[in-house]
Amino acid sequence: RAMSLYIRNHQQVDGGWGTHIESPSTMFGSTLNYVALRLLGAPADDEACVRGRDFIREHGGALYTSSWAKLWLCVLGVMDWRGPNP
Repeated sequence: RAMSLYIRNHQQVDGGWGTHIESPSTMFGSTLNYVALRLLGAPADDEACVRGRDFIREHGGALYTSSWAKLWLCVLGVMDWRGPNP
């Protein structure tokens, strides 16, 4: 519960998250924090998840995140292993 609150408290006004707490929103930070919220039990229709997902979609989707984030998406089974190296 504490981790979920921490992630929510650091969500930016544009719906994304930064790479660190003083950073503007990035695709890397937004992708990993969105996934973390879902893993922590937040439903897809949770307000923070909806705002985060909107940010990710408005900026082209998770394919535009870093290879490090793509690696974790593959490990979690939400991205095909061909995703990091199309």
